[in-house]
Amino acid sequence: MTQRNSVYSASFTSGTGALFHREINALLPILNLEDTTELLKQETLQNNVLMVNSEVTRRSLIRQISSRIKYAFPGFWEIYSSSSNAEQALMLFYLALNSATVIYDFHFDITIPAWKGSSRTFDSFNYQMKLDQLGDKFQIVDKWTPGTRHQIIKIYKRMLKEAGFLNEENLIQPGKDDKFFLPFLKNRQPWFLEACFLSQADLDRITNLYSRSL
Repeated sequence: MTQRNSVYSASFTSGTGALFHREINALLPILNLEDTTELLKQETLQNNVLMVNSEVTRRSLIRQISSRIKYAFPGFWEIYSSSSNAEQALMLFYLALNSATVIYDFHFDITIPAWKGSSRTFDSFNYQMKLDQLGDKFQIVDKWTPGTRHQIIKIYKRMLKEAGFLNEENLIQPGKDDKFFLPFLKNRQPWFLEACFLSQADLDRITNLYSRSL
């Protein structure tokens, strides 16, 4: 399985979507095939399932989706296909965390501490401050324009809403059945359980459930 991306990029802001739930569901029949890459290239030209009139937009969508689906672990799409819409959205958020380094940093450095704190609200200023900190360390981040930085925060916030982490400005836990998390443990992705605002007691219970299933 591909390791989580560690390169900072704002390329995910070039599209209009956040998790691309509708688009990925349209492409689902080809995502688990051996020739997925070639079939996605064909979709860019032929527009068989996306039903997006502009080829430029389709090309951008395919590029964004391709950058994420490579982080799907074995069996990911089979599980995804039989999951609820809410579970699917959370699985797509997992792919986004893997593919966009700044999104991962936002989530673990700002959002999770906010959830564990007293406010449990989304404060855009804190994410702006995080980008300033990253800009001090990474030249590529320092070069991002104010417009790009605004768009990064905007898309991340939309991701949180689509994945069930945000109700208006309030952070909430996207409650899921314990069994939902077992494939992530099986594929050595325990960090995603923390990403879903699970408490230590939750982590221990689900880890024990996974151990008993072996």
